[in-house]
Amino acid sequence: MVPLKRLAAVVALLLVGVLITQSFSVAGELQTTYVSEEATAETAPELVAAHDSDIVSLSRHVNGTPQLEAPVETAAETGTFDGQIESEAYMALSDINEDTEFAVYGGQYYRLSLTVSGDPVSATLRLSPTDWETVSQAATEPAANASANVQAAIDDGSVDVGSFVDQGLFSRGGTSYLVYPENIGAVYGKFFSAIGAYLFNPVGWAYTIAGIGLLVAFRSRGTARPLDQRTALAVIPGTLLALWLATTLTGSGSLSMRYVLTPASGVVAAFGLFAGFCLRRRAWKSLVAGSVILPIVVIGANALLLGAFGAIFSVLFGLFIGGVGSLLLVPYGYVFAADPDETVSSDVGAVTAAELIDD
Repeated sequence: MVPLKRLAAVVALLLVGVLITQSFSVAGELQTTYVSEEATAETAPELVAAHDSDIVSLSRHVNGTPQLEAPVETAAETGTFDGQIESEAYMALSDINEDTEFAVYGGQYYRLSLTVSGDPVSATLRLSPTDWETVSQAATEPAANASANVQAAIDDGSVDVGSFVDQGLFSRGGTSYLVYPENIGAVYGKFFSAIGAYLFNPVGWAYTIAGIGLLVAFRSRGTARPLDQRTALAVIPGTLLALWLATTLTGSGSLSMRYVLTPASGVVAAFGLFAGFCLRRRAWKSLVAGSVILPIVVIGANALLLGAFGAIFSVLFGLFIGGVGSLLLVPYGYVFAADPDETVSSDVGAVTAAELIDD
């Protein structure tokens, strides 16, 4: 007879896994309102600079970095600042694309010329006052070349979409329009939720497959600790197959990223169930073998297909995110591991690295 509390714990794991796997699609469906308004010389320059990447707001940089105020003030008053600056000011200026042609400071448009150097820490900043007409002619893009969502925002004044929309100045019929999100916080929220969902979606699949495996083990063995070596190991390839099936049906983009880089964190997370099983059975050789072989396979496969990029990201996302995700499965593997006399398969403590791979 399976204790109700143990069954509830497995069902909870399964539900958490399913919720996480659905988080990416939920994040993608979050609606954001983008508005469009006619842009003229009366439109606040700071508003334009905040939403057009061709125009930088020096006022915003100065507000965030007080050490930058003196160099910018000098350039605004005299036309040029050329000299050494504090490291904080250097870092702030280094974030500005040196190809940016225009800037806004104190409500005034300027033509911008910027060069920064780190040895010694110095900058050459030139600001030449200009007007709205000059800025709009250079920075405005034809609306006809923009996305359908941008054109819809211009047509209707606003558009509600589940994707990101280009921001900035667009022209149609001799009129300039500024397209930007009604609530910038919603854009940031959507961005971070989408990134988070993308990173943890594979971990959710590991939880889902682990939950299914434990439920099947409960049904077949009917004991409070039904997890044997074969089931614990099967969760790893099972998670990989589930991720491959999901991306085949709904995914898009680079095949190497979809079938190798992204699934890495799910495979590493799934290893947590076997790790917990080994801890309970004190199968140190199997635990060490798996802990060594799995990272080598993950990093090696990504490096082979994606080069240095794949190797780096397999460590940052695959091993790190997967390792964090595996922590939830470790106690499940430990608590549900079958006693040695209940295990049908051979003693896991005697499993070699080669047998671990074969399984």
